[in-house]
Amino acid sequence: MSDAAELPESHRAGWFELFFDLVFVVIVAVLAQGLHGDPGPAQFGTFLVLFFPAWWAWVNLMLTVNVFGSTATRVQAVLLAVMPGLGLLAAAAPQGLGSRAWAYALGAAWVRVMLFVLWWQQARRGFSGIPLWRPLLYGLTTAVMWAVSAALPSPARFVLWGLAIALEVVLLAVRTGPSEESHLGVYAQLSLEHLVERIGLFVVIVLGESVFTLVVSLAAHFTGASGAAALFGFVAVAELAMIFFLWGTENAARGLDRARSAGATRAIRDTVMYLPFLLVSGITVIAAGLGTAVAEPLHVLPAGARWALAGGVIAFYTANAAISLRYGDGVRTVLRWYVPYLVVTGGVLVPAALLLDAWAAVAVTAGVILLLAKLSRWKALRAQRRA
Repeated sequence: MSDAAELPESHRAGWFELFFDLVFVVIVAVLAQGLHGDPGPAQFGTFLVLFFPAWWAWVNLMLTVNVFGSTATRVQAVLLAVMPGLGLLAAAAPQGLGSRAWAYALGAAWVRVMLFVLWWQQARRGFSGIPLWRPLLYGLTTAVMWAVSAALPSPARFVLWGLAIALEVVLLAVRTGPSEESHLGVYAQLSLEHLVERIGLFVVIVLGESVFTLVVSLAAHFTGASGAAALFGFVAVAELAMIFFLWGTENAARGLDRARSAGATRAIRDTVMYLPFLLVSGITVIAAGLGTAVAEPLHVLPAGARWALAGGVIAFYTANAAISLRYGDGVRTVLRWYVPYLVVTGGVLVPAALLLDAWAAVAVTAGVILLLAKLSRWKALRAQRRA
């Protein structure tokens, strides 16, 4: 039986992977700082531009560990070696599009060098029929592009960043061979249990950053109104966590299994590598808006914080809707819950953020998320009774 036809053994995330994720706690925290207060389009754009390479590094490393296992000495060595590069990304992030862009580029280049080393070794051994040109282009070539960009002035530097990421995205859409079996090669090696667990743990990181933001903001503005805003903010974050872990992870496990059984590799790629970025970005943006509310609870939220709250909630549910569609749920089935969620969010949360003091707007946000969670539970129970 070929590698592509073998079913992988399921495995759980190891302590080494959890230690590795500590760097991403720092990256999320540093990048989220730029969204506090009254962020404008430039601040939101900067966050997305700098956060995507960090997310992309994490998801590529996560998939690498998923395929090769975290207990292998060579994998642990690569994870240790890559952590300084990720630390450089985090340290450069405050001025990642400015005076420290060169350092951010070198951090991204180092991550790709480490990925290349590991995948090149496996490709030379014939792992899953991976041709040698793939790690050369996906790892080494893009690493060179990022490294060269460090010496270029703006905007040429950022054009090269975009081309490097575009090359990786294109390569993910290219089959490794003419047959469907060769195309399924690496995907067939994936442990779906590990995928779901690792993405869930990354969401925990982002949710933890949300709680950290609330507590730090309350410590700096220790008043009754700030306490109310922090409490309602915590309720909102806790409800998002419950929605994700009670329904999101279960749906992910079922959807990924269905996608692999059908040979839908693009659905696996999209729901593991692309769409969770929208989900975690939404949670991070919500946290920034909540932190602003705790800092200024007796004033109407500034426009940027309003966008953060409402836009973050919409991004969270939009990501879940898109993931459901890619798992094969019908359009009508998804729209049946997604459209009411948009209506409730736009019709209640947005006016509250425009008219009420910040602490009250956060209370409404918590109420809206709680209402949507109850609606999800009711629909799930109704579906079970019909079944």
